[in-house]
Amino acid sequence: MRVEQNRELAKSGAGTRFDLEQAEANLAELVGQRESARSQQSAAQASEAQALASVGQVKQKLGTKVDGTYAQVAQIRAQLANAKWLLDQTTTVSPCECYVINLQLRPGAFVAGLPLNPVMSLVEADGQIIAFFNQNELTQVQSGDEAEFALQTYPGRIVKGKVDSIIWAIGQGQVQPSGTIPMSTLANAPPGQYAVKFDLQERDKALFLAAGATGDAAIFTQSAQFLHILRKVILRVGSYTNYLVLKLH
Repeated sequence: MRVEQNRELAKSGAGTRFDLEQAEANLAELVGQRESARSQQSAAQASEAQALASVGQVKQKLGTKVDGTYAQVAQIRAQLANAKWLLDQTTTVSPCECYVINLQLRPGAFVAGLPLNPVMSLVEADGQIIAFFNQNELTQVQSGDEAEFALQTYPGRIVKGKVDSIIWAIGQGQVQPSGTIPMSTLANAPPGQYAVKFDLQERDKALFLAAGATGDAAIFTQSAQFLHILRKVILRVGSYTNYLVLKLH
């Protein structure tokens, strides 16, 4: 309005040209300020829209529930539970009542299922006795038959037990998977021996038995019982011969 007034005054000679130019300069400055304010308003509106969108996303995440628990809270709890489980896996626990030998595990060592990386060897504290017999020696053997052992680690002592079971499987009965036909040489191999598992009697359960100890074993079946006394005598004589250490040095 001031520009139009000064323009009319300048045309009629009642006003000066300077006043008109001053009014036009003021107008241009105010127009610039208005455009800047509009630009700031647009930026503020965009920021408001972005903030509202973020609030909506947060509400959406927090509004989702799993079994009555907010999704993000459930996710964090799951991560915490997984971290606790991983921490528990750093403790190595023996699967049995065992003696630990050849221990290679040290604090900070890494143990993984694959690749296989044995870190120790375990020997059971209460193991079973296993003895090997020729195949024709087991025709009359049954679970519960009396048995005696003369071990080289205990010269002059007879360890008593009972037959638990016969392991009716040996390596000769297994054919390795391959792309070739099994060869007949397997049938010509010497007959293998079968393993028999024994349980110790109560009087010898506390006896320490070294893993891998060798000796003689006798099973007293229900047949030919008149020969049992002779076999017991032979076993005891052989047990006392274990005292002999035949060395030339």
